Amino acid sequence: MIYDRYAAVYDGSGQIRFALLLAAYLDEVLRRHPVAGRRMVDLACGTGTLALMMADDGWLVIGVDRSAAMLAEARNKREHAANPQAVELCQCDMRDVRGVLGPASADLVTCTYDSLNYMLSERDLAACFRSAAFVLAPGGLFVADMNTRHFLEHDWGSCVIHELPQYVQVEQSVFDPQLDTVTMVLTCFVGDDERGYERIDEVHRERAYDDLLVTRLIEETGLTLEASYDSFTFEAPIATTQRIFYIARKARGQGALADCA
Repeated sequence: MIYDRYAAVYDGSGQIRFALLLAAYLDEVLRRHPVAGRRMVDLACGTGTLALMMADDGWLVIGVDRSAAMLAEARNKREHAANPQAVELCQCDMRDVRGVLGPASADLVTCTYDSLNYMLSERDLAACFRSAAFVLAPGGLFVADMNTRHFLEHDWGSCVIHELPQYVQVEQSVFDPQLDTVTMVLTCFVGDDERGYERIDEVHRERAYDDLLVTRLIEETGLTLEASYDSFTFEAPIATTQRIFYIARKARGQGALADCA
């Protein structure tokens, strides 16, 4: 299973940088697209960096992730957080959050850092959007990002090597234009010359979706798309955009969806 043994080295490998950038960007997003409350659900929360940072900023946060190993890392970090009681962590598949999260229980729902690209079918992607709509209170905001086909096909390197002290990560990737899918073989070596190295192997797959399809699936849940932005900007996406942020709102007076499966 992905993000199993890799979870322990995830932050140290540099992946934490995205969450740090996202926290600052999200602050500006919320200035432009404000919400009334301070309850947040972070779908696919991973090691909990964003959830903990939002809690430090006064939010009550529920972090949801399917990976027990990633949640274990998040719980370890929560023990040393400034406001640990403000963060709840739950193991759950983001395609169906019923029974774990209540309807209309969040003013903000996030799902970021490629998480939606891991949904390899339109049905699974739509289920994630329904989960977000189910959890959102009327007037609440959904903020999500997705890698574009341009990025997966042209900008995602076929072989990338990251070297850090006591850590080497090799990413070997192939894009399938028929399936709009990139397959990455991730190989990590953790350790040193004296103690030896542990090898970690995982296979990650991400699919790109047409922007118009994503917009349609979001709006079919009853959410209204307020904006889509080129990654970490407030500009409209262009042909070479690598990542799109989608900002959608649940109408005031709209109840929770009965079915998010």
